[in-house]
Amino acid sequence: MKLDEKLHKQMLLKGLNGQRLARLSLVSDSEISRILAGKSLPGLENAFRLAKAVGVSLDYLADDSLEADPTKSLDVNSELDRSLLRTARDLGTREAAQLLEVARFVGYEMAMRRLLDAKPTIEPAEPNRVSAPLVAAASRASLA
Repeated sequence: MKLDEKLHKQMLLKGLNGQRLARLSLVSDSEISRILAGKSLPGLENAFRLAKAVGVSLDYLADDSLEADPTKSLDVNSELDRSLLRTARDLGTREAAQLLEVARFVGYEMAMRRLLDAKPTIEPAEPNRVSAPLVAAASRASLA
């Protein structure tokens, strides 16, 4: 992905337009327009300012071969995710893997038990009530 695409993507994620990015980065509106249009590449100082303004590393922004910012770790959005990761770190790798395996197995066993113990939910239709589409289909079949 090219610099202009990465910058545009980060602007969308941060809810920025060209003018807001210009204010945050102290790079001129016209320079940002040229960069986003792919007509210009920023100099080192402006590239650094833009990267800082959108919250990514200069390496990520400048290197077309990078698809993700190498300085960013896993994108952990929720408090639950962060809590689970802290717990896994506290347990240790082997213990956390064993816990996940047990949870997967118990989940599978519970699903199978529910499936095998389930009662049918489809009830037979009343014998004297036949639906109109079934009657029409039966009539067509007998005529053929």
